[in-house]
Amino acid sequence: MANSTRLDNDAPALDDAPPRPRRVLTAASLATAMVVIDISIVNVAIPEIRAGLGAGLSTMQLVVDAYAVVMASLVLAGAALVGRFGAVPVFRVGVAVFGVTSVLCGLAPSGAALVTARALQGLGGVLLTPATLVMLTDTYRDPDDRAKAVSVWAMVGGSPVAFGPVLGGALVAAVGWRSIFLVNVPVVLAVLWLSARHMPGGGPSVRKEPRDVPGQLLATVVLGGIAVALTEGRELGWSRPLPVAAAAAAALALAAFVVRQRSCAHPMIPGDLFRAPGFRNFVAAGLLLFAGYYGLVFSISMFLQQVRGYDPVTTGLCFLPSALPITLMPLVAGRIHTRLGAPRVLSIAVLLTLVGGVLLVLVGSDAPIGTGAGLAFIGLGFGLATVPQITLVMATAPEHRSAIASGLMSAGRSSGTTIGVALLGGLQSGNGIAAPALAAVLIYLLLALAVGLGARRLPADAP
Repeated sequence: MANSTRLDNDAPALDDAPPRPRRVLTAASLATAMVVIDISIVNVAIPEIRAGLGAGLSTMQLVVDAYAVVMASLVLAGAALVGRFGAVPVFRVGVAVFGVTSVLCGLAPSGAALVTARALQGLGGVLLTPATLVMLTDTYRDPDDRAKAVSVWAMVGGSPVAFGPVLGGALVAAVGWRSIFLVNVPVVLAVLWLSARHMPGGGPSVRKEPRDVPGQLLATVVLGGIAVALTEGRELGWSRPLPVAAAAAAALALAAFVVRQRSCAHPMIPGDLFRAPGFRNFVAAGLLLFAGYYGLVFSISMFLQQVRGYDPVTTGLCFLPSALPITLMPLVAGRIHTRLGAPRVLSIAVLLTLVGGVLLVLVGSDAPIGTGAGLAFIGLGFGLATVPQITLVMATAPEHRSAIASGLMSAGRSSGTTIGVALLGGLQSGNGIAAPALAAVLIYLLLALAVGLGARRLPADAP
């Protein structure tokens, strides 16, 4: 799987040492956790940042959105760089960029400077995110060993969902808001040290196919336009000029992208990738999984604070029934993968999310215990689904397409988060959460359909 991520002619001598799987796994997991936590940790520090920099509320919204929009819009371009230059070199550059820009965030003298640094920080995440999965795929050749490694990676990467706000609150209270960015520096140094040698590099050289630069630019406009339209439409109103213009740009770019991919000799998204049995279905499964969960988190958070009057700390505690399973269930998925296989594990996960969604529809609005029970089942399903979904996406992709496959999966998840928050967040009103919960159930039914169709198309020797 994915033997195509090494630059044989240019790789330094240190990379010729045999790879150390645990070192690779540790570096990939820490880097992923660092990128994920910087999505959520900033939210708890917004009041302190605003007071410290004297910035307006709109600037603070940009501090949050600039990072997420850059990550969502450029992840396919990052995957293309991984495919051309190799996972390990791109990973190292991404980690270094993330470290430098974290320092710039921590030292920002104004709101505008912080917004700029956050956008540049997203560039670091764009480079290292698709590289991590390719590194794991190159290192762990055995499907069962790979599933266990991905389970650890997913557990570490998912832990910020449960503990990110708590860590952010503690740092802000003890040291100040700048510490939430500067705390990345020792992590970056540790990851760079881990990646200095013994990284994967035993396969054939990277394919030097001509780059589809126009396709990459169009894909960036599509993903960026969707992210801006949904994010700003939720905040400003769907009929305002910015979200309308962003949506129109995304639609036009999508049409041009489709024409380009059909006519280009070396398209950005190769035809053999989308023709791979089950690949499209399992990428769509990731989008739907993230849309349902993060859309519900946003909607229920609004309900608990605006309707029930909970403070942010109490609201955060209400999400522990889902956050803790999301952290721990990937390990369970890695252990049962060998006995049941990835498609069955993913099917069980979808069933759990459906049960949780139905519970939220029926009793989520009435009592805290109903909300907690529904979130617990959804957390169990979400946490259990991450490993088999990743495994199936990477296993169904052709070996030499692992970089773009990783990028498409990341783009799907990022887009799902943005879509879910925009759509379900707009449905929460009145004294209940039945409307967004019912929408989540519909999303989970589509998820079940995608998984079922994908499983039917898998070859007999699928993982």
